[in-house]
Amino acid sequence: YEGPRGGAENIARTLEDAGIDGILAIGGEGTLAAANRLWKDGINVLGVPKTIDNDLRATDYSFGFDTAVNIATDAMDRLRTTGDSHQRCMVAEVMGRHVGWIALHAGIAAGAHVICIPEVPMSIDEICQQVTSAHDRGRAPLVVVS
Repeated sequence: YEGPRGGAENIARTLEDAGIDGILAIGGEGTLAAANRLWKDGINVLGVPKTIDNDLRATDYSFGFDTAVNIATDAMDRLRTTGDSHQRCMVAEVMGRHVGWIALHAGIAAGAHVICIPEVPMSIDEICQQVTSAHDRGRAPLVVVS
């Protein structure tokens, strides 16, 4: 919108000159916020949620989320075997920005002993207690952090 070529009127004129009826905006929060701004200014826009974070309202799963969970789960499965063979606590950090969807889903799938997500704050003492409990039961703890 900024600059001499920006603004809703210039954007609408450019689309019309090119014979384009509307815009298909595929992306996350930033992309869909821009699409909403265009729509409010009268430009035909269809927004499609696509983010691995799965942090967009009114969506069950967004494109990219399932892939991110599968890749994270595969990595955690490999970490578990290493932790088991060396009797070590393993920690996996996954993406998620301000939400813990990837950590939660992948952590459950991988059988993590502790899953730390922003939505449920945990103290270091709580984490240590769960890690110690798993270790005392003869397990190699897996901790997942978002």
